Amino acid sequence: MQLPMVVLFDWDAMNTDLQTKWTIPLVDVGDGSGDAIIILPDDLLASMGWGEGDELSLDVIDNSIKLTKSPSI
Repeated sequence: MQLPMVVLFDWDAMNTDLQTKWTIPLVDVGDGSGDAIIILPDDLLASMGWGEGDELSLDVIDNSIKLTKSPSI
């Protein structure tokens, strides 16, 4: 079974003329669970100001998933 693609947008750019988007395949974790992961590309991480070790928050808004960087404590 082929997993779907995920389309990610730069949320902060949604109301501008220049929208950035990435189409990323889901990757089966390979354990038979049906779970999948998203590997975020380096250009997306750089564009969003995210890096290794950052904690991301996930919110579901109108059937969309919004990822944001959690504030540092």
